[in-house]
Amino acid sequence: MIRHLLFTVSFVGILADLPGWNLLFGTDVLNETYKEPLTFDNPVPKWIKGSLIRNGPARYGMGKHSFRNVFDGYAKLYSWQFPGNGSAYFSSKFVQSKSYKESLSINDVAPYQTFDNLVPPRTFMEQEMSVVNGMDNMNVNIYNFSGDCVILTDMWKLYVVNCYTLETIRECNPKIPGAKASFPYMGILSVAHPLQEYGTNHHLTFLQSQGMVPEVASKFTLVRTKSADIREKIAEWEVKKMPYLHSFSTTERYAIILACPLYINIEKLLTGHLPVDSMFFDKDEPTLTYIVNIKTGKVTTLTTENVFTLHHVNAYELDEDTIFMDIVSYPDAAVVSVLEMDIIMNETRRNAYPFKPSLKRFKIDLKAEKMTPISFDVNPKVPHVNMLEAPTINELYRSKHYCYVYGAVYKSDFKIYGNFSFVKKDLCNTTGDLSWSLPGHYPMEGWFVPDPNGSAEDDGVLMLPVLDGNLGKSYLLILDPKTLKPITKSYMPFNIPFHFHGRFIKNLF
Repeated sequence: MIRHLLFTVSFVGILADLPGWNLLFGTDVLNETYKEPLTFDNPVPKWIKGSLIRNGPARYGMGKHSFRNVFDGYAKLYSWQFPGNGSAYFSSKFVQSKSYKESLSINDVAPYQTFDNLVPPRTFMEQEMSVVNGMDNMNVNIYNFSGDCVILTDMWKLYVVNCYTLETIRECNPKIPGAKASFPYMGILSVAHPLQEYGTNHHLTFLQSQGMVPEVASKFTLVRTKSADIREKIAEWEVKKMPYLHSFSTTERYAIILACPLYINIEKLLTGHLPVDSMFFDKDEPTLTYIVNIKTGKVTTLTTENVFTLHHVNAYELDEDTIFMDIVSYPDAAVVSVLEMDIIMNETRRNAYPFKPSLKRFKIDLKAEKMTPISFDVNPKVPHVNMLEAPTINELYRSKHYCYVYGAVYKSDFKIYGNFSFVKKDLCNTTGDLSWSLPGHYPMEGWFVPDPNGSAEDDGVLMLPVLDGNLGKSYLLILDPKTLKPITKSYMPFNIPFHFHGRFIKNLF
């Protein structure tokens, strides 16, 4: 079903738009499958052993209601399984969350919190009920927490799934011993990108507890994740205002929050306003940075320029007192609204939209308590590389000195949002920047799978779903990270719309 037909403004000129664009956004893909054999056009390297699992929206409404924003599409999981013998299989299944199952039972969008409104809009009472029920659609990322596969968003709540079958197992609201997240706090927010703690099999994440009355300060809690249910408090501190977070950085000794001045007005949210209408960016306020010593829990607070980011790339300690932290930066928070259907499905509006990502590095001097922003050089042969989003690195280099970051660029000619490419940025030598693209093809977030016998940082493969808009078919592309030249590809049994994040889990197939 083409959900964007409900958006009459967006539908104007859709047939003259980019080839296959309507298949990326707003078109329901209801197909599911389990371990369907795939045929690649060239042999798959036999050292690849594990599963690439990805998460994202694939159904944009139910019954008489459609979602106004891509962010709210019902979650669907995709899995490419590689047993290590050159064969490959594909599975896909919708997440059986409470909100999804209740929506199916009533053939309408059940009253759970959404980021944006519906079409037609909810009534005031329906919106109040959705606030009470909370957000339940975990459609952003997937992790393996010590054998527990979990799916999550920027909420503390998550769902446990079976990474072999993609079956939904249970919802989970893990408790943190020693942390208080009940009244007068609202502890429901977290990040969609937990990070592996250096030298361990654990992950680090944050709980954001919003003060619900004026005299109560909000607070951050740095948390060690040992499984879906087992959490440990590392540090906790109060903040005057609670920013919105999507990701953060870690080094060997530190966890780092770049607290960009995008805030949620809790009073508006609790009185029936939508999250998208409760957020505001203060363009005149400097950005606070919290640097947490993982061992001691000590928090150092620094300030830097007004900036916004969704995705951190990596960070590492240059020496005892110096940290380099790399992010995809924006001059403001306008990017938060780019996936509204009325924008993304309207060629004129999305091309004119102020979408300006840029790779940026911050040099953090712990001794001088100073942060200095640094821009990366631009390679004139591929100037769009510095505009990459959805960054991925060789995870063996997480929290270490590294050179390469890979990502998708959505406006490669600086004019048309829809001119996609997949790129490699060489942070150590700009002449090493590379780009891959084909007219009418739309690459999404990639994942770097390291070669177990490799020695260089870029020894391995890159896996990324691509929509071939000319044929109206999706395929999984495997690229050589050294050259960004294709190694092999396989077309899928059905389309895979634009989705968010995922990862390769080795030895899982």
